[in-house]
Amino acid sequence: MPERLPVKRIVYGYSVVFGTVVLSIGLWLFEMARAGEMHTNPWIYPAKVGSHGTLILMCWAFILATRFGPIERLFGGLDQVYKAHRIIGETAFFLIFLHPIFLAAAFSDSLSGFARYLWFSDDWARNTGILALTAFAVLVVLSIYWKIPYQKWKRTHDLFGLVLVLVAVHAVLGRGEMMKYPVLTVWYASWTAVGLAAYIYIRVLYRFIGPQYDFVTTDVQKREAEVTEVYLEPVGRPMRFAAGQFLYVSFDSDAVTREPHPFSISSPPEEPTLRLSIKRLGDWTSDVHRIRPGERARVWGPYGHFGRVLQEQPNLPAVMIGGGIGITPMLSIIRSEAFAQRDEMSVVIYSVPRKEKQVYADEITTRAEQLPNLRGVMHLSDEAGYIDLDYLRETIERPLRDYVWMLCGPNAMTRSIEAQLRGEGVRPKQILIEAFDIR
Repeated sequence: MPERLPVKRIVYGYSVVFGTVVLSIGLWLFEMARAGEMHTNPWIYPAKVGSHGTLILMCWAFILATRFGPIERLFGGLDQVYKAHRIIGETAFFLIFLHPIFLAAAFSDSLSGFARYLWFSDDWARNTGILALTAFAVLVVLSIYWKIPYQKWKRTHDLFGLVLVLVAVHAVLGRGEMMKYPVLTVWYASWTAVGLAAYIYIRVLYRFIGPQYDFVTTDVQKREAEVTEVYLEPVGRPMRFAAGQFLYVSFDSDAVTREPHPFSISSPPEEPTLRLSIKRLGDWTSDVHRIRPGERARVWGPYGHFGRVLQEQPNLPAVMIGGGIGITPMLSIIRSEAFAQRDEMSVVIYSVPRKEKQVYADEITTRAEQLPNLRGVMHLSDEAGYIDLDYLRETIERPLRDYVWMLCGPNAMTRSIEAQLRGEGVRPKQILIEAFDIR
């Protein structure tokens, strides 16, 4: 495998995020030591690490949700940003429990006293902390651990800003080191202001000032396997995008609600009409077929870096595996003019349970007939079983370690294939995964 693939950029992203947490804790300890006011009770230190770290991570979670281009580039794609958003949010959630638990251990000398410290009292500094923790717990459970419809999931995220406000109020009322030392006050006030600004931008202002374009629906077609194709033409300036990217779209239609939803673009950049291939997966997607030609749409984007490696390195052999509707970014890639100019051989494996589910088999076959550098493979899991190393060795001509692997489909599929490839010696930077569910 050529040594030309960069380290996955998501490593840089996590390094920056958790580096700021370490810096914050170091700044706190430095200010304490400089003032000669280190704590004598050891239980207080993990409690403070929990509060300082959580505040920074919460602010980062809001920043990651903004969809800003520099943030996307830092992590190597918006799907990776949202994966980091979830991981960082979960980390903040578990880290915050250090704060009340170790403070209770520090300031109580019995089990009953420990329990009383964790409950409401006449101390409003403590009460705001309990309220923040309770709200945080409820929202995390609803948004991460409890599968709810997309529309309701979006509404739970609208309330996370309240948690950050409660945390800030708790810090002010508590009069701890964050308020005692001017350097820490400025540092954490700045982070809180940035976090709240990011929250207001994505929850309120994004609809009006985000990277948006106006489109009109020209055609809606119901396909097999519960797939609906929506065709859009720009009204005014077109949206420039690269093959393999995705967008957020909101329709001005009575058929569906107005909140933006993410979809991969399944048409190549050279076509004047955007095609969205939408699988029926919930209430909103079940009604897409009722959208009518002539109805307006608003598009935000484009996002994602899934196809960049093929554009930047035309001599790199690639295997693309699309599971079900996960084939859509690959349709955009293989039909693009940039892909047609590639020198190395690429293989597209289109995996579905049964033949009647292969909505885009003819499209892939036709493109493979047009391009000498492309081979299309149709995989039926009900007949051939799930994709494993034996299947890949039989299907791919060269050693598996010679390719860059691009995976998009159900999480169980991509995780399984990734684990098998890594066990075969394929390096992590050779495996690119487009998240199937970025919420």
